[in-house]
Amino acid sequence: MHCFPAIRLFGLLALSVAASAWGQSITVVTEEYPPYNFQDTAKNKISGMGTEVVEEILKRTKLDYKMGLYPWARAYQMAQDAPNVLIYSIGRNEKRESLFKWVDVIAPYDVYLYRLKSRPEVKVSTVDDIKHYKIGAVRDDVRAQYLEKAAVPLDLVIEDSANAKKLASQRIDLFPIDELAMVALYKREGLDPHSVVKAFKLEALSAGLYMAFSKQTPDALVHKCKRALADIKKDGTFEKIRVKYLR
Repeated sequence: MHCFPAIRLFGLLALSVAASAWGQSITVVTEEYPPYNFQDTAKNKISGMGTEVVEEILKRTKLDYKMGLYPWARAYQMAQDAPNVLIYSIGRNEKRESLFKWVDVIAPYDVYLYRLKSRPEVKVSTVDDIKHYKIGAVRDDVRAQYLEKAAVPLDLVIEDSANAKKLASQRIDLFPIDELAMVALYKREGLDPHSVVKAFKLEALSAGLYMAFSKQTPDALVHKCKRALADIKKDGTFEKIRVKYLR
């Protein structure tokens, strides 16, 4: 006798929860990783290739959002702990696959191990060769996770600027970074990007950077962003953003 009212009440509660989720502002988290995402002090805003793509998606989907720049480990944890959190630019791997709701690639990504140009004796031909050297990496970053899985001992830091400085002072022998990001990082830190050279390409990591949502985010919201990103790639907007950062 009381089943129908209970079912109707449950339905109303479900609708209320869904409406609440859609009405909430999206929390967008990222790290300092130029040229993909970085604090533009001149404009007093977060900028970069990945940022522009994400902002265009959120504009087209008419989603309210608040964007913040954090150390990677904190951003990574926030995107696992709370609902309606969008994280970018994030590498995708087996360990992370079930942790997030993935949208798609928002930027190209080619990762190399870099060494000092003045140290030709640092040679890497296989992943096993890496184990003979001291490697710098960012804690909880996809590059660190890949090397840890390969049983490579790491000197972990919270951001790549520390790796660049440690490499310059020979406190580490190599560190992995995307090619575009390396140039941007060295220029920002007042270091010469020509002082380092590629020692080895990490093919398994060179597959693009993604945007993803926390698991507690409604599927409808994720699919809406997927459609918007597909449209951006189809109408040429994605390519226009990309080429700006290749000059």
